[in-house]
Amino acid sequence: MSDQKITKTRQEVRLTLADGSDVAGEVFLSLYDVRGQKPQRVGNLLNDSEDAFVPVKTAGGTVHINTANIVMAATPAVDEGDELMMLGKKYRVQVTTLHGKTVEGDIFVDLPQDRSRVSDYLNRPDRFYRLFVSEHIVYIGARFVISVRD
Repeated sequence: MSDQKITKTRQEVRLTLADGSDVAGEVFLSLYDVRGQKPQRVGNLLNDSEDAFVPVKTAGGTVHINTANIVMAATPAVDEGDELMMLGKKYRVQVTTLHGKTVEGDIFVDLPQDRSRVSDYLNRPDRFYRLFVSEHIVYIGARFVISVRD
């Protein structure tokens, strides 16, 4: 077995879980995404990873969170954002979650012109949808979304 460690960076995140609780801390991100081209983002961690659990370093220690139970993950846009995330048509939407919470923000649909509706964005196979909310990027778990109003 190798003693080599993979270098990681930390990213601030606030998670809302299926039981309604919140977990604030830092997640560990790779220096490169799965394509090896740029730093991994929280969105990559949630959508691209096949890992069932994500370690989160909190003030009380490290907690391993089951990704299937993450309703929302909010992270500062200044750390997570990328110009490429804002390509395409911008829509202002209201997302209502299973718990009745409504989150309002912007999505950007960068799909072919004949498939650039909000419904086309929502019907992609991503597990988490990216929503720009004030100075944060919020990833909302698709399985916890009741409705989206545009």
